[in-house]
Amino acid sequence: MADVSTLETLQALHRELVAVSEHRYEGLEALDAGLQDHAGQFKKLIDKKPRSAESRKAVESGKISIGGEEYSINREFQENALQLADELDLDEIETAGILLEAEDDTVTLGRPLLACGLIRFHQRRKFLLDCARLCIRLADDQELEPALQAVLADYVSENIFCVPGPGVPKGSDASRIVPRCMAAMQGIRTWLQRLGDRATAASVLQESLSPEIKEMFDFSRLSLVQQHEGVAMILYGAAEKRHVEAKDFTEFLSFLQRWDRYDTLLVHLFPTLALYIRLFGSPDGVSDLKQARQLNEVVSKREDDGVWQIPSLRAAIIAWWVAEYSGWYMDDLDIPLDDIDLDKEDGERSDAFSACLKEGALDFILSVSSDVEVRHWQDPTPSGVQLWIQRSCPPLAADSVGFSDFFRVCVLEQLENFVDAFISNLPDVIRQLRVDEDEQRQLSQAHEQSLELERFLLIISHAYEGRPDAGEAFWADPESNLAGFMQWASHRASTPLVSAFCEMLRSISSNEVSANAAHNFLLDEINSTTSIGRMRRSQALTWIQIVKELEFFTGRIRAHTNPVPALTYRNGKPNDDQEEAEPESAIMLQCYLRLIARISVNSPAARVWLLSNKEFSLSGILFQLASLPVPAPLRACIFTALRALLSDKTLEISYIMWVCLDEYMTGVYAVPDNMSLSVTNPASYMEGLLAEVGQGFEQPYALVQFLLALVGPSIDQSALNDALPFPEAIGSATRMPGIEPYVDFALETVLGKLSKDSSNKQQQYTLRLSALDFALTCLDAFNEDLILIANETAIPVDSIIATTDLAAYVKLHPFARVMEWVYNHSVVEAIFSAIHEDPGEIGNAAPDSPLILGVIRAVELISKILELQDTYLDLVRQVIRLKLGERRKPVSATYSFFEEAIANHLDLIVDLGNCCGLGHPSLTLACLKLLEKISVSPKVISAWNPGPGHHAHRNKAIVALEKDDEAGVISGVFVSEMITPLDLGLEADSPNYSIKTYILDFLYSCLQASPDRPTIAHLLLGFKCGVDSLSVESGGAFDSRTSLFHNLLRVLLEAPFGDDNLGMRQWLILLKHKVMRIFQVLWHSSLSSAIVLADLRENDFAFHLLIREVVLNQEMPWDGIASMAPEFPTTQASVGFIEFWALRAMTLEYVGIELCSVSQNRLPSLKRRIFDALNGKVVDDNNEPIDIPTVFDLYDFLSSNSGISHWDVSAPQFKRLHELDLRASMDETATGETLYDLDKAREIALLKESEIIKASGLTEKALGALREELQFEEAVLLEYLAFLNRQKQLGDNLQVVLHAWAKLLLVMFEANEFTGAAQVSFLLQALQAILPGLEASSADNPVQALELARLAEVLLFKLYADKSLANGNNKSSTSENGDDKEGRQMSSLVSDKLFQLFQICLFATSKWVGKAELRSVYYNICYRYIAGILDADNRGFQPTGWQKANKTVSVCGERVLNVVCDDTYGSDSSTCQTSALVLLGALVRLGEHEHDTHVVESLNRLNFIGVLVDSLKSVLLDGLAVIQSGRADQRLALDAKLALLLQLCQTRDGAKFTLHANLFRAIELSSLFSADPELQVDPTDTAALTQHYGLLVQVARIIGAAVVSRGSHNILQGRRFLSEHRMLVMHVFKRSAGIGPASSRALDERVEDLAEAFMVLIVATDFLEFEDEAPVQPQSNPTRILFH
Repeated sequence: MADVSTLETLQALHRELVAVSEHRYEGLEALDAGLQDHAGQFKKLIDKKPRSAESRKAVESGKISIGGEEYSINREFQENALQLADELDLDEIETAGILLEAEDDTVTLGRPLLACGLIRFHQRRKFLLDCARLCIRLADDQELEPALQAVLADYVSENIFCVPGPGVPKGSDASRIVPRCMAAMQGIRTWLQRLGDRATAASVLQESLSPEIKEMFDFSRLSLVQQHEGVAMILYGAAEKRHVEAKDFTEFLSFLQRWDRYDTLLVHLFPTLALYIRLFGSPDGVSDLKQARQLNEVVSKREDDGVWQIPSLRAAIIAWWVAEYSGWYMDDLDIPLDDIDLDKEDGERSDAFSACLKEGALDFILSVSSDVEVRHWQDPTPSGVQLWIQRSCPPLAADSVGFSDFFRVCVLEQLENFVDAFISNLPDVIRQLRVDEDEQRQLSQAHEQSLELERFLLIISHAYEGRPDAGEAFWADPESNLAGFMQWASHRASTPLVSAFCEMLRSISSNEVSANAAHNFLLDEINSTTSIGRMRRSQALTWIQIVKELEFFTGRIRAHTNPVPALTYRNGKPNDDQEEAEPESAIMLQCYLRLIARISVNSPAARVWLLSNKEFSLSGILFQLASLPVPAPLRACIFTALRALLSDKTLEISYIMWVCLDEYMTGVYAVPDNMSLSVTNPASYMEGLLAEVGQGFEQPYALVQFLLALVGPSIDQSALNDALPFPEAIGSATRMPGIEPYVDFALETVLGKLSKDSSNKQQQYTLRLSALDFALTCLDAFNEDLILIANETAIPVDSIIATTDLAAYVKLHPFARVMEWVYNHSVVEAIFSAIHEDPGEIGNAAPDSPLILGVIRAVELISKILELQDTYLDLVRQVIRLKLGERRKPVSATYSFFEEAIANHLDLIVDLGNCCGLGHPSLTLACLKLLEKISVSPKVISAWNPGPGHHAHRNKAIVALEKDDEAGVISGVFVSEMITPLDLGLEADSPNYSIKTYILDFLYSCLQASPDRPTIAHLLLGFKCGVDSLSVESGGAFDSRTSLFHNLLRVLLEAPFGDDNLGMRQWLILLKHKVMRIFQVLWHSSLSSAIVLADLRENDFAFHLLIREVVLNQEMPWDGIASMAPEFPTTQASVGFIEFWALRAMTLEYVGIELCSVSQNRLPSLKRRIFDALNGKVVDDNNEPIDIPTVFDLYDFLSSNSGISHWDVSAPQFKRLHELDLRASMDETATGETLYDLDKAREIALLKESEIIKASGLTEKALGALREELQFEEAVLLEYLAFLNRQKQLGDNLQVVLHAWAKLLLVMFEANEFTGAAQVSFLLQALQAILPGLEASSADNPVQALELARLAEVLLFKLYADKSLANGNNKSSTSENGDDKEGRQMSSLVSDKLFQLFQICLFATSKWVGKAELRSVYYNICYRYIAGILDADNRGFQPTGWQKANKTVSVCGERVLNVVCDDTYGSDSSTCQTSALVLLGALVRLGEHEHDTHVVESLNRLNFIGVLVDSLKSVLLDGLAVIQSGRADQRLALDAKLALLLQLCQTRDGAKFTLHANLFRAIELSSLFSADPELQVDPTDTAALTQHYGLLVQVARIIGAAVVSRGSHNILQGRRFLSEHRMLVMHVFKRSAGIGPASSRALDERVEDLAEAFMVLIVATDFLEFEDEAPVQPQSNPTRILFH
């Protein structure tokens, strides 16, 4: 539907407006288009067309027209449309349009269509109102670019406020923005009333609403309240721009008269009310004095008092009006006031204001000011004076919807205006208020006095709370009325007044500047810079006065406390005698402590002054006060103040505070000075005190927060985290050293008990959060790497770290105790219950609420536990047990490891998944990170997955997720996050981008950990999971292509590689890579490959990938940096460069798999399309050709243009860190890469730095220079290690992409249907592509060279295997007139490339590079080339090839032969040996062909021939070993050796050198021919016997060749050989003649071959003639070996 009012377009506009509000201007074009598209919507605001009979009939007919398109709707859709129209009172056609838009929401939201339509309707209204609000705000933003601000101002005026332009007649009153907003708010109020009536009716009838209906009911109510606030803010914006009239104000007052209760909607009107009063009642407004006086009569008239439903609202309006209106009569205004009785009217106004105060005016304003504050935090130390004074104020309902931050700011700004008006315009009234209160206090303290001045001070505190800019502005003007009022109010103040004053001062100390100013104000000095400051400060509130008050009341309470110390802590509350007679004293002390806490947190100067003042010990006073039986809120305030004093703490302060706390807990502060501590039992006292503090809410929370500050890191602590946050000897005098009692309190008492027992949910959330924060901080503070480094390096960790030694660090660190508790049942249940909260409540909660933060902390804690668990179980626990034994308080452990707890709480996975879609990015990221950790845990996988045999069952987590279709809901959440448009302004910093990457990481990790078993990742992707199989459910999300799998495909294909401005973008490439690797796991797995590959094929995935591929070049920037730039490898942009090649590798791999599958499945049409695409041609949907990179263009990864050759950085030289052992920092990644862990490397460097500093013995000044030098070297080291990691990753990725490219090329060779010249051309292109890379890598990159050499080997063998190709052309490739010029040119090109390949391999061999595997490939290539050029059938390719080849061999000389000869015997690879021997044979053959004896002579000079002949001495044993082992590689090596000998013996020189090396002697010593073959091998084993005869044949042929080649020179040796082995020769001839036992055909062939070899030798030596001529000699020693 082409409707610009859709939710998605409004959300896009909202994103652009938010970006502009953050002064990001990347999307101004999109913003302009969005504003123009929605101008009509802004003009209509939230007006809606009501139901109509005509529209209803159209819907019921089943045929509707929306946006110019016709739709046919079924009966179910009609019912949904009509039902939603009735619910919304909306036109039925428009309702149907909303449902059409919401159809996709059923997947992403996991709810029925009707609910999705309702949600979409309210969301559209909410985003529309928020966009309007943002436009109004931006139009008034003075920090925007002036031109943009002007455009927005005009747009707002024209389209939102609908103000007629110049010369345009004014429209009707109804078209004005104010009446429209009032009508809209009234409509929302009526709608809410209708919802309330329905809920009330259901309650009266005792009808229980279904969860789904209740959810929609609550959502509607929440949305309507938010829309009401949005409309109120637009009305406020119109009033600010003064698009209001006096009648608007009077009508607004009439509107308020009828308001019958104090609720959220009434508060929404408060900013506009205040602005109206300022505009029409103040001299700074739009009225003149005459109009103001007329309105004063309207506002102040008392005749209509009975009409007002809320009297306090009426009183507040009059009081506010009087405060602003009185400004007309100030002396500094030059306005004629003739005929006005000023004194009389002043008195009347004062009387009216006083009357309003009595009617609750300030009560009402105070209610508003306090109610707009953040309500989701339960303040553990609330303002006592606030609770006391506000007792009569009307409270908001408990289930009221909270207020937005921008609304709160508007309210507080108007309160600030009221405060300023009251102080400036009614000073006499303020003075009278104090006088009256003082008189009342003096007359009677038994009765409750009027506290209006205190209420006003609290209103001031609310007005400035959380607004540091306003606080700074207040302090910046010491001559202001408010500053004077503050000085006046602080002098001789009563207890309630000083309490309220502390709250006011606290509110204007919310940042460092303001807190420093407040600290200076409280210093006991005389300020003479201002007229107000000349008063003596001793009469005002000061730090000294506050401390003295604390000391006084501490002494007072101690004096009323039983001085006899008990053996244990006295558990009790103060009685009446112990309390101060004045009831406000405890409240005043709380306010003092709250003020101390606020200023101490924000002002370092105040904190240092309070802690280091020699006149008093503030911490000692506070601990003394806390040790007394004081009220729980007061003790909580003490802990809070102490915690504030620890802000930015040093280790020294931390240690001192820990000692003080431990003394307090053991009763030191509770024992009077004249008593001995030994009288008490410290352990029992601590137990009793912790038991009392652990009751209720305020004290446990405040104490845990204090403990949290104590265990947190110090500002002067080393980054190693090698220091304990407390003294090692703490508690040693009374118990085992350490802080275990405090850990037990936080986890056992607070987390395990109190957080579950509290009936107040907010208190429960807050307590739980505090305990989880404490546990996580303790775990975070532990450095497990110290243990690993100590075990894996020679660094003396014990003597370097800040703790005594590593054992003390491990033993005393709270990490161990926390880890003990995380296996306890109550603690585990508390952790999991923190996550198992109602998704609705989580979704509606504020991001910084205790509920959200508690869930996040619980998730993070589980992640941290899983991360550190192995260290604890394997190392730390043993040390604890060994060192401490039975002296520790045992902790009951329910689980052996935390994965057991996870396996027993399957709903955890559901909860984590549900939390991902609730609109809280930080929560989503934490949950996804934990899901990833859980999914790769072997223990969890084992617990969830089915067992073997009869016990097989489905994955338990899958079953849990399938219940109530939770998997569908979570998958929909993931889909929604994945399809959310990328923020091109924030880029990788966008929360949604982080969520996308975390989702992808989780899915990948889950699939990678168990790729061949169904997992929750498979389920969420859309597959139907069985026990050990996957399928596609008919009609399901995967089948309908709405699954997460298909949306990931959409993300991959829609995300670009970069942009026009900065080129290739790392964040976009990373996103695409993360998606692609998920698909890679799926297509690799036998479980999912069939389904996935079929689906990807249906989506033309291969073509989409190839179309989107990018060929790199030098000019292409990466994040704005040229890849050829020297600094590029060390920048973050290089990460994208690295990931790009990994993505390319997966693309090529998939295309290769697809091409192979298509060929196997005989899909010729699709195969042809793929080949065309790989050749650079693709046809679009309109049959128009698209040029894309060819497969050879995609070989750019080894191109000089890619910038890869420039990835080199020289190693830095270190003066101090040169001997650093970094092996312990090397870790293997999930992908198998070994990289430096930079965190570990940094820690090793820090340890080394500490060692150097300790050993230096330098002065402090010299140490500073040394530290700077070490820090510089550390930074250089880490930068270099980061580069090495990237260099390694790049090399690995390039190897992967090379492998994928080579594999694709091989598939193309096998699958192509090219013939003749076309195929030769294709192979030639491949050779041309790889030869430069092979030559470049042959010397310095053996891994890359191996891949290229293998590919070249296949190309070469493929080329020579096809005779038609080898001949250069065939009949079909020539023209009819016989012109074969093109064929000859092709042959010449191929010949040149093959010779180049031969040269590269031969020269690389001569350099002895790479491993034996690489040289083996080189040998094979050289052999095949030589064999090819010597083959008569291949001479069409190389008519003169042998001459060039032989010349090349000669040029290489003995270098190459030396390497090859060494490999024949020295290589540890039998394959390399064989290849080397075969190559030598080919070289010998080449030399013989060219009549060149260079090779043979070189082999002789290298003594290789002698060694080769000498090896024949063991030929029998070698042969028998081969027969027994059956190893083919040994067989091939032996055959190659004998073949080489045969080659040598077939040349004259070779035969000469062979015979000179005692060939016959070596054979004689081998005894190969001295025994009957049937006795050497089991005669029944025909195969073995055949192999043995084969060996005899090979050696006999060598002998024959040697004798024949040498002619008459060695005839005598030949005859002697025959004579000595006469019996064997005769035996062979007999078997060849058929005499002897029957045998196999193969054996008979071997016997025939041997007989033939013997016959050659006999003929060559004229042995028979020699035998006939020689006399017969008697045998004196006949042979003992019998032949038969």
